[in-house]
Amino acid sequence: MNISKQLINGFIKSELELFKEQFDERPIPEVQDNRGLAIAWLCYFFRDSITNENSTAIIQFVDDIYSRDNYNTHGWIRISALQAAAFILTSDIHYANSLIRHIACGQSWARGFIIESVSVICPLLSFDNQYLKEGTEINIKHSHGYYEENTILFLSTQGTVEEKKNWLEHQISIDEMGYHKEFLNGLKKAGKLCKSGIFVRRFNKVKSYLIFKLISHPVFAEIQGKLFGEAGFEFNELIEMEQKHPLNDYYIDLSFLEK
Repeated sequence: MNISKQLINGFIKSELELFKEQFDERPIPEVQDNRGLAIAWLCYFFRDSITNENSTAIIQFVDDIYSRDNYNTHGWIRISALQAAAFILTSDIHYANSLIRHIACGQSWARGFIIESVSVICPLLSFDNQYLKEGTEINIKHSHGYYEENTILFLSTQGTVEEKKNWLEHQISIDEMGYHKEFLNGLKKAGKLCKSGIFVRRFNKVKSYLIFKLISHPVFAEIQGKLFGEAGFEFNELIEMEQKHPLNDYYIDLSFLEK
């Protein structure tokens, strides 16, 4: 019996319940960030294997947080990774935009996690996304923490080489004080040497969390006991899928900017 679907959905069901239980704890437990991103990571790679029950539970929980009185005080940062998951599951840009609109938030401690949450869905986002474009430009203008990572993420979304190069040239041209010229000009010459470890470090933490939980909690296979069947991927296919994610490396490939 192949229990891959059972493990995937058993993990999501169990972790979502734990996420809900700890949602209002102060300060935010570090495990919550990895827990939410692990759910989003599984949704990204195994979207078609996620049960309707789990999909509905994630979406309903995100919608519930939106309606709470404390959403604007602390709900917005705590729900970030699950907003990414909801976008993956529904393709509804509303969920992505509700996440992205905080990418230039004034809290530096929160901005990093917002960017990490957006990074999971980066390959699904358009370079024309106005919220992402405006947020990125605000972070560059004010030299906010993580503005470099934000810029790399933005340039890794779906879009033409020409529009990305034009945008980059414009950012260089309006940098009158020259605060960012070295970084922005460097992107055009970086190719695969554009180093940015924030994304792959978080991805690795998430994968470690997922692996260790699966190893130490075999009960995940029993949580979805009536669910059978393979996830539909061979091992090599999964490796190739992971390698195709543009931010899943310490050295981000921006070689297209050199053309």
